[in-house]
Order: sequence, then structure tokens, then C-alpha cells
Amino acid sequence: MARKPKKSSVSRKKPSGRQQRAGRSRRPLYYGAGLLALALVAFAVYGLIIPKSSTGSTPDAVSANKTVAVKVGAPAPDMTFKSSNGAERRLSEFRGQPVMLWLFATWCPTCQAGTTAVVQNFERLRDSGVQIIQLELYNNLGYAGPSVEEFARRYAGSTYPSAGWIWGQASQQGSYTYDPKGYPDIYFLIDKDGIIRAINGAPNVTMKQILAFAQRAAGQ
Repeated sequence: MARKPKKSSVSRKKPSGRQQRAGRSRRPLYYGAGLLALALVAFAVYGLIIPKSSTGSTPDAVSANKTVAVKVGAPAPDMTFKSSNGAERRLSEFRGQPVMLWLFATWCPTCQAGTTAVVQNFERLRDSGVQIIQLELYNNLGYAGPSVEEFARRYAGSTYPSAGWIWGQASQQGSYTYDPKGYPDIYFLIDKDGIIRAINGAPNVTMKQILAFAQRAAGQ
């Protein structure tokens, strides 16, 4: 016959009222600390995978973004930029010829590969009359990277400098107007009439679209 287990000889003393109140008072602190730690981890991960703001929110930039629509089929908003030789330029200067406006960050891996792809097709784009304007986003999206000139020499090679491929830095307002979400690699194909015909990124993957745009532009 099975024997019943013996009761433990160790007596369990019921906690006093003071101990119970102390335990209850500590629980919110433990829970609060846990939530704070979770929030800090989430914030750190978000900071690693999401680029910093390209512009910050200035009243002028926000106002421009609310009143100007940057979309396929709409006129390309004018914007200012500084070319690599220090000259102040405007996008509207290039009205009358097709333009590939490419906004990028110098630390962006797809921008490196995309630049190499453009180099490989540069003669075709130039012969089609396409003007490439490759501009570093304002403040490089908040991250350190090589200068525009260093990037161009490294990845564009002998095509830098070239009249058909202008390099420079976008203004704060221009960066916010065209890239309010802070994508590190985004381009706009603009026809000779100043109408945006395509918006995309990573030219090494989407080169067929760019060449088709150039071919249509050459046939006009």
C-alpha cells in the first residue's frame, strides 16, 4: 500500500501586513523599469534601421511639401542645389532637356552599385540627351560618409567630372520637397517639358527603366 507523503516540517510563515504592502508597492516599479528598458531597446533598433531626417522640420520646408505634389505625371518642383564646383544652380535651368535627378547619401551601398551601373551606360544616356544630376541629400541624412567629390571619384571614375553628369548637394528645402521620408537612394526621370515620368531607386536594378526613358527622350 502506498504511503501518504509526509507533510513538510518547515512551517511557512504568512507575511506580515507591512511585508505585503511593501511587495505591492515594488511591483509598479519593476513593471515600469521593464517597460522603460523595452522602450529603449526599441528606440535603439529603430535608430539603426531608419535613416535620420534629411532636413529636420523647418516651416519653409514643411510648407513647400504641403503645397507641391511630387508625383508621376506632375510638374517637377524647382529646387536649388550647389554643384561640386561651388556654383549655385537651379533645376529649372535644365528645362528643355530630359533629366535624371538622383538624390543619394554617400554612405548608401545601393548608391555605390547604382553609380557603377550608370557609368556602364553613361554614353547611351549622354547620347540620348539625358542630363544626370546626382545630389547628396541635405546633411547626408544625418550620417557620416565620404564627400560628394570622394564618392564621385571612387565610383564614377573617368566620367567625373562631365558636363552630362553634374554632382552636388541638394538644399534643405529641395531635399525635403523631393524626399520627405529620407530615402537614401531615389531618382526622378523628368522629361524636357519638366514633367516627372518615373520615380524609382537603385539604378543597378532599374536601369532598363532609365534606358527606356532615354530612348523615348531621344525619339522626341
